[in-house]
Amino acid sequence: METYNQNAFPPGFLGDDPLSLKNGNESYDIFVNEHYIGKKLVMTQNGSVNDIVDFIKKQGVNDISTELTGDHYNIKTNEEQRVQQIIDVYLQNR
Repeated sequence: METYNQNAFPPGFLGDDPLSLKNGNESYDIFVNEHYIGKKLVMTQNGSVNDIVDFIKKQGVNDISTELTGDHYNIKTNEEQRVQQIIDVYLQNR
């Protein structure tokens, strides 16, 4: 019996980097200026925690910066209340 590698998949089956596969249960704790807002679940291969920033910018807020540390995603802004409301809507709709 031929063994392909340590993960038992044929070469190339998982692409160049088998560790790059996204876990189906990937989630991030979302913070605004270090205040916990909620949890973002990434459900698809194309999904990203950065989708939140895209949504915030579509609502007209561009004065934001982000920092990802492990599973903590902190969004820094001078418009804290407005961004919190936008994220609340985003998380309810997703």
